[in-house]
Amino acid sequence: MSCNTTTDLDSYLNSIMGMFWCGFNGFNQLNNKSSVDLDFHTYGYEENYGEILQVAFSWSTASILTSSGKIVMSGLVNKKTINFEILDDLGYGPFKSISSSESNILAIDSIGDCWSYSKCDFKWNDITSILQREDQVSVSKNQSRPPINHICCSDTIHLAVTYNEVYSIPTKIFNSKFKVTQVACGFEHIIILMETGCLYTQGSSSRGQLGHGELNEEDHPRLLKSLDGIRVINTSAGGWHTAAITEYNDLYMWGWNHSGQLGISNSPDNGGIIMAPEPALINWPEETDIEQVSLGARHSMVLTKNNILWGCGWNAHKQLGIKTYQLTCDRMINLSNLSPLLKCNLRKIVKVVCGAWNSALLLGK
Repeated sequence: MSCNTTTDLDSYLNSIMGMFWCGFNGFNQLNNKSSVDLDFHTYGYEENYGEILQVAFSWSTASILTSSGKIVMSGLVNKKTINFEILDDLGYGPFKSISSSESNILAIDSIGDCWSYSKCDFKWNDITSILQREDQVSVSKNQSRPPINHICCSDTIHLAVTYNEVYSIPTKIFNSKFKVTQVACGFEHIIILMETGCLYTQGSSSRGQLGHGELNEEDHPRLLKSLDGIRVINTSAGGWHTAAITEYNDLYMWGWNHSGQLGISNSPDNGGIIMAPEPALINWPEETDIEQVSLGARHSMVLTKNNILWGCGWNAHKQLGIKTYQLTCDRMINLSNLSPLLKCNLRKIVKVVCGAWNSALLLGK
């Protein structure tokens, strides 16, 4: 896309719903007639259900939560291709948070109940009622249950979080006297962030994704001691890699680096780092404050406080939003300078979202 008509382009971009996305589009999940992999392009849809609050990817679908509390989905669902159909909520909702796997969508409604939408039978089920709470016998019908504050899912992991409890649905796996502020999950591992800034990890560490310096599996959440004493404010889990942002806006990453998704060169000249089993501080060419990080299966995107988007890792489906003959980028590259669409648009990037093989940017007005 040329930037010669910047004024007209900026006018157009400011008139749409405020989202760019890119990556794998084999099932039309990116709402584009082209089935080939796409660089960053604008989201456009004829119906307006309100502003975009969240976007969640699975392998074959993209789901969008709007400010009206509606969920619309596009892609391959139960062997049928749909084009951003609104999910029938049957009176449930409005929803305020979503997460998606290949088989279902997790959603939190306005009163803090958790629901699961099956993509096989197109039905909603109340997940809150099946959580195995230790105190459920003593809670009367007139007493309210603690609301679900966070959800997260992958194809093998489904999490629901109250104020201080984490459930691998339906089983409680973690309980603390402190507040849980964020959870994230990869293909085989779980990250739990506390209000104290501590991180706990659980699951497989086959590629060092738990960060304990070992490849042992952890059956229960284990404190990440290498970052203990450093207050973490945000975290993200990729397929087999993990990231954390500290209160000083530094970025640490660890886990699998086969495609350079840690932003650390894995070339033989650099020692061939294929795996980092402990958190590694990511260096930048100049002083940079990190604001957000989001990880896909084998790629990573990082947003700085001055609205610059960086990325690294596997780009076979153009999930980094740029054209390149290289399938992998094993260092952090400035995507804002390389993407024609981002170069032409000056709006604030509000949210960065990476799916397994896709990426999305939510833009401010």
